[in-house]
Amino acid sequence: MILIDGCAPIKTYTPPHTVKGLHIERALFNRVMDIKHSIFVANSSICSKTRTTYGFISMTVPNNRDGAQKELWIKAFSLQKQPTITHIVPKGAASRSGLHVGDAIISVNNTHWSDAESQDAFAKLLSEARQMPHLRLGILRGGKKQVLNLSADEACDYDLMLSITNRHEARAHNGKIIVDSGAVELLKHDNELAFFISHELAHILLGHTLSERRKELDDYKMRKIMEEDADALGIRLMVHAGYDPKGAEIALKKTDLIDSGPITRLLQAHGPYMDLDDRIQYLRKVVNQ
Repeated sequence: MILIDGCAPIKTYTPPHTVKGLHIERALFNRVMDIKHSIFVANSSICSKTRTTYGFISMTVPNNRDGAQKELWIKAFSLQKQPTITHIVPKGAASRSGLHVGDAIISVNNTHWSDAESQDAFAKLLSEARQMPHLRLGILRGGKKQVLNLSADEACDYDLMLSITNRHEARAHNGKIIVDSGAVELLKHDNELAFFISHELAHILLGHTLSERRKELDDYKMRKIMEEDADALGIRLMVHAGYDPKGAEIALKKTDLIDSGPITRLLQAHGPYMDLDDRIQYLRKVVNQ
């Protein structure tokens, strides 16, 4: 899911008007989803809520757009009449089953798309079927029909959204993780971005985003404890998912004070947490324990 906003004050979002623009925006989204998938699947055993995930993204022709925008999306993503696979998460269930980008989904658990009442009805059927542990997809690839059987992975049941903004942050709110597109562009290596996502997942798992704990955010000592705890759990989450913890240090160095105001930068103030060097040493200590 993509959340659209801008820097303060919020700007009106303008969708890309070129194939290249759509590809760039979608590539940012896909990268975030890949990292989320890895972290959420690897750590599903410690999440109180889990859901099935198959690791693929499909798109349908957007009926809610004008003719020019619709044609642009069809061209950019080679969309067919049926839901079309536009992304496959590496090592996910879809990848293991042999599903390919460009495949058109023509049936779901033996219900053919042409038998559905509408495009929306078939899309709903696909969405509901993806909540089950097994999925049988009929696909059309290169003019030939195939049937693939997929077995889902279990993942933490929390949403992650990409915010189209030039800021470089990530945050957790009401059980959701929001990552700024500016951060995705700045943090070039997945190990770096994985720390941002893992840190925010840690906040959720530790109960820091619960409404009854909001007052604690205004308390210096409590906020510091919460951030330290999220750092400690977050770096463990990313390591368990196979990411290099050194990526955390690089990410912090790249983003240190980058979105702060001029007074904060002048005073090297870090609000309710700790300065960069101390935070890096703290993370190293956690990793080496």
